[in-house]
Amino acid sequence: MPTFVIAPTLLRLISEGRLFKLIFSWLLRFGAIAAMVLGLWISIEMWRAGNPSSQAVFGQIVFQAALILATYLVAHLGWLRAQDVAAMPQTAGEVIIPLARLLLRLGGEIYASLMAVLGTGGALMIWISAGEARMDAPELRQLLPGFGGDPFHTGLILLLCGLGCAALGLLAGYLASELLGLLCAIESNTRKGSQA
Repeated sequence: MPTFVIAPTLLRLISEGRLFKLIFSWLLRFGAIAAMVLGLWISIEMWRAGNPSSQAVFGQIVFQAALILATYLVAHLGWLRAQDVAAMPQTAGEVIIPLARLLLRLGGEIYASLMAVLGTGGALMIWISAGEARMDAPELRQLLPGFGGDPFHTGLILLLCGLGCAALGLLAGYLASELLGLLCAIESNTRKGSQA
């Protein structure tokens, strides 16, 4: 029975972790590019569904600046973490856990960036436009739900929710990453203790 050269090479790449590093570094790069495209699409959709009054347009311009900043942060964080994945040290048997820890931190960083910047931008948009400009794009309503009533209170709630969720999201991502590292350290110490 002939042996295929591809299978042993593929298994070696998987076990050494090079394949995972390569796949996830490219996935993060594609994710960064997709974030830029999605940000542009949301920006266009906001202008199409926006209020034509001058006060609302000025508020939407402020929010567009926040949207550009949020899009940049997400893409830049993804690109930086892709470089971190590609530069991870090559240690046999220890690739998936460090990769998972890095992705957990990235998730917290992206969520915190989005919530802080869009919450602040949304609050400024509502305050500047005196409540005439609202986030009508369904994607943004899911991320930062609009509130009815007085524009000052609506903007304040949006700002506090955005900043609070950003802090909690960043904490959750880093906490999950450190807990995973702690579990691995406990497992490693337990194994060394049983072998001694």
